[in-house]
Amino acid sequence: MSTVDLPTLAWPGPEPTAQVLTEDVLSALAKRIADNGSTSKAELVRLTRLPRSTVTTHVDWLLNRGVIVRAADKGPLRRGRPADHVELNGEIAAVIAIEMGVVNTTVALVDLRGRILARHRVRLATEQGPDRALRSLADTVDAVFTEAHDEGHVTPPRSRCVTSIAVPARVDSRTRSPMRPTVIPSWDGFPMGQMLETLLGCPALLEDDCSVRAVGEAGHLGPDSLPLIAIQLGTGIGAGIVDGNGDIFRGANGSAGDVGHIPCTGAEDVLCNCGARGCVEAAAAVPAMLKRLEAAGLADHDTDLRGSDLLAHLLRGRDPHVTQVVREGAEKLGEVVATLCNVLNPRRVVITSALASVSHDVLAGVRSVVYERARALATKDLVIDYSTLGDDVGIAGAYLIGRRYLLAATNIKQLRVAPAA
Repeated sequence: MSTVDLPTLAWPGPEPTAQVLTEDVLSALAKRIADNGSTSKAELVRLTRLPRSTVTTHVDWLLNRGVIVRAADKGPLRRGRPADHVELNGEIAAVIAIEMGVVNTTVALVDLRGRILARHRVRLATEQGPDRALRSLADTVDAVFTEAHDEGHVTPPRSRCVTSIAVPARVDSRTRSPMRPTVIPSWDGFPMGQMLETLLGCPALLEDDCSVRAVGEAGHLGPDSLPLIAIQLGTGIGAGIVDGNGDIFRGANGSAGDVGHIPCTGAEDVLCNCGARGCVEAAAAVPAMLKRLEAAGLADHDTDLRGSDLLAHLLRGRDPHVTQVVREGAEKLGEVVATLCNVLNPRRVVITSALASVSHDVLAGVRSVVYERARALATKDLVIDYSTLGDDVGIAGAYLIGRRYLLAATNIKQLRVAPAA
C-alpha cells in the first residue's frame, strides 16, 4: 500500500519567537503589574515563569526609569521579611480615552494606573462632517487636560500620552478610517487617525465602539467570561467579539460584528440606511423605536433630549405602549443574538445601552428569544446580562487598549521620568 506525504503545514497562529528580547521581558512584566494592580517580584516569577534573576534585573530597570514605583505597604502581612510590592507609576503616562457617539461623546483623561483625572461629556456634531467635529473634539481634549491640571493632578506631556478612541463604525486598521458607516455616512474613508495625531500631538488608536466595550467588559470580568460578545443597542446595532485568548476578533477586513444588517422577521418592508430592507438595525435600533412612538403620538417633543437619552426618558414614564415598543425591538435583536450564540458559542453576551439604567425590558426581550431559539449546547453555560461597568464600559475598554499600547515592547523604553534639573 503506497503512502502519501502531507504538504508542509504550519499552525495557523502567531509565529513562535526563538529569542527573548529585553523589551519583551520589560513589556511582559509591566503588563503583569498593570493587570494585578500591585505585586511582588516573587509573584512575578510565578506568573511569568521567568528566572528570578531575570525578573529582578528588569524590575529594577523599570524602577530606575520610574515606570513602576515601590508600594511596600501592599500585600498581606506574613512572618519574616515583607515582600516589596511594585505598581505602575500612574503619573508617567496617560490615555486620552474617547467614546464617540452619534449624539453624545465622552472624553476622559486616564492615568496609567486607571484613575480618571477629568472627564467631559459633549454633543459632537458628527452630522457636520469629520473635519469640523474632530477639531471640536480636540478642543474638548484640551479642556479635559486643563481641568485635570486645575484639580491638582499631574498631567504628563502629550508625547507620553496615547489617544484611544471608540468609533461608531468598523475601522480600516491600515488607513485608520471608518469603513462604510451607516450612522455617520459622511465619515467613510476619512483619515481620522492621522488628523487626531496632528490635532492632539500623540499617537491615535482607533477601534469600533462595540469591540472597545467588549474589551472593557472582558477586562473587568476576567478570562472566565471568554469568549465574550458585546451587543450595542443605540443609534445603530453592532457587536464586538473578544475571543477565548482575549483578543478582538475583527475578521479578514475588519467587518466582523457588523450584525445590524442581519435580516429579522416582521421587518421585510423596512428600508435600512444601508439600502437593504429588513435589517434588524432598521427595525430595532433606537431611531426605529422612536419613529414608532412618534407615529403613535407618544413621542415627547417638550425636551432637548435626543436618541437613547430621549427613549430612556420616555421609558421612565412607565407608559405601557413605550414598554411594548422597546420589548418588541429587543425581541428582534434577540433573533440576531441567538444566531451569534449558535455560531460563536460565547460564554457571555453583554448588552450595552443607555436604556440599561432605566429598564430591564431590553434584557428580558433578548433573553426570551435567545433561550428559545439558540441550541441547547450553545446556551448551556451562557450568561446574558447588561454591562457590569455601566456607562464606564467604553472608557474602560479605551483605557485598556491605550495602556496595552504604552506598555508594548516597542514603546516601553520610551517611558521614563524626566531627570531632575
